[in-house]
Amino acid sequence: MQRREVRMTVSVVDVTKEDLLRSRESLLQRLRLSPEELRERVANETATAEERVALERLDEIAFLLGEQA
Repeated sequence: MQRREVRMTVSVVDVTKEDLLRSRESLLQRLRLSPEELRERVANETATAEERVALERLDEIAFLLGEQA
């Protein structure tokens, strides 16, 4: 039996606070929803798959901005 060495690489992306804020604004404009409306749609299970993915991205952005504990 041969052993193969497997190396995993990690991509690191540097983003600025301004990049994150622009990304969030662009996402919300594309959806034409406020963050509250989006959360309500997801909570009520009336959100589309795109809206659910968008909410995950908004949560990621908020985390990176230090807005969530």
